[in-house]
Amino acid sequence: MKFQATNVLLRGRHRAFRCRLPYARLAALMLGGVSLFLAVATGRAADVQNSQKTLQGTLLFIEGKGPVLKNGAKQVTLAGRYEYTFRTLEDKRLRNDEVRLVGKFQPDGNFRVDDVFTIHHGEVYRVRYYCETCNIVGLGPGKCVCCQQPTELQEVPVNKNDKKILITH
Repeated sequence: MKFQATNVLLRGRHRAFRCRLPYARLAALMLGGVSLFLAVATGRAADVQNSQKTLQGTLLFIEGKGPVLKNGAKQVTLAGRYEYTFRTLEDKRLRNDEVRLVGKFQPDGNFRVDDVFTIHHGEVYRVRYYCETCNIVGLGPGKCVCCQQPTELQEVPVNKNDKKILITH
């Protein structure tokens, strides 16, 4: 980008100054943009970090209500942040399993789920859907995007040192 500089004579009481207006404007815009970006970025990071909650309990499905997390006597209605997350919550293979859900409460009282984990013998597992034919990991239950065969539910240990994959369903 090439700027055409125009000299402007600024007269003071005893001095006259020449400046290149386009470069001064560009510098001011850049400084303002960087300041605004930093203010928004740090505010959003703090907001997301403070609003995330973790719930643990038994995943149930109640007709007419949908997926529900039961923890003792308390039941929380669940919503998925994405469509595939909601389909994971509805998966029959996960019903009555102990799960850990990460997300946030919505104004309507539902808990919007971002991440789904299962708990087996006190260990945490990440839920994924896998097609053995195509060696593709899917986002949610259903058919493989490549071969259209049903995907397999796998539960992968969150502990990075544990290389085994627990296939439970």
